[in-house]
Amino acid sequence: MNANRKTNQFLGKVSVFFRYGIYSVVLLGVAGCTHMPSLAPTPAALQLDIAPQVAPNPMVHFKRPIVLRVAGYTDARPTTPSNKIGDINATVFDMFDAQLLMQDISGTVTAALKNQLGASGFQTIMDGDKTAAGGVDFEIFGVIREFSMNIGGRDEVSIVVETTLRDVRSGDVVWSGAVAEKANRYAGVTGNTRHSITRYLSGALAKVTIKTRDAISASIMHAYPESFAQMAAAGDATPGVTVWVAPSGHGTTSQATHHGMTGQLAMTTLPARAKVYVADVYYGLSPLKLELEPGIYTINFKLDAFKTATEKVSVRQGETTQLEIRLTK
Repeated sequence: MNANRKTNQFLGKVSVFFRYGIYSVVLLGVAGCTHMPSLAPTPAALQLDIAPQVAPNPMVHFKRPIVLRVAGYTDARPTTPSNKIGDINATVFDMFDAQLLMQDISGTVTAALKNQLGASGFQTIMDGDKTAAGGVDFEIFGVIREFSMNIGGRDEVSIVVETTLRDVRSGDVVWSGAVAEKANRYAGVTGNTRHSITRYLSGALAKVTIKTRDAISASIMHAYPESFAQMAAAGDATPGVTVWVAPSGHGTTSQATHHGMTGQLAMTTLPARAKVYVADVYYGLSPLKLELEPGIYTINFKLDAFKTATEKVSVRQGETTQLEIRLTK
């Protein structure tokens, strides 16, 4: 009987060793290998940190600080309000989800552009911040149309961001356009990691914000040369930038809007500071004056605690159309 008990105890210890001991050895071996990734899963949602880059050839020297209020970007992707930006169909060593997620897409794009503008010499404030001593000169706002990254045989990135620059004092739109960045890559035989994905997506967003910053800077210079100590020579159109409204007399692409071929739409609301949407694109707060190509437009006015007002209006070449709206509760 005692012999049988000792035999069973021995076999039990052997079983425990094989169930746990060898497994521990394997884990220790993996942990000791510097080329193997951690087996612990990491949070799936990405957080980008775009380091600002000063333009290699500074374009201007300011006579005085120019204050830009970055009102922010609206996430208008079809998947909104989801924070999904793509699918993972290939191995990512330290991520274990089938979807690629990103935190606060609107805030990330807004902060990235604000940082790029600040690094180039503009004084920037966010919407809601205390107004600068000399007041705000320009307001920047926009819409995110695409923001995706899909992981597969090749990693594919697609970012399309629309931006509008408005003169706060006159209400005129100085510049409006879209910047697109579409790229793909082969991650290599070693595959992807969370870090490599974040770095690649950050680089794509950096290109978008740098092109947007350069377009805004050039537009302010050429529309208001008196604000600068020296002017930069006008450059060629930047690839990936589609211009809808350009500063007067300085169209940069064949798609730029030129004065004389457009009409103006001047809008006021009672009460003021209603959000103005033209064809579902946010253009700013009332009162607002826009330069548009001739045509029929659907305008929506939105203000908290008031009903949304919708009007169709005709913009005629060379004329200014006045639109006054009284909002109701």
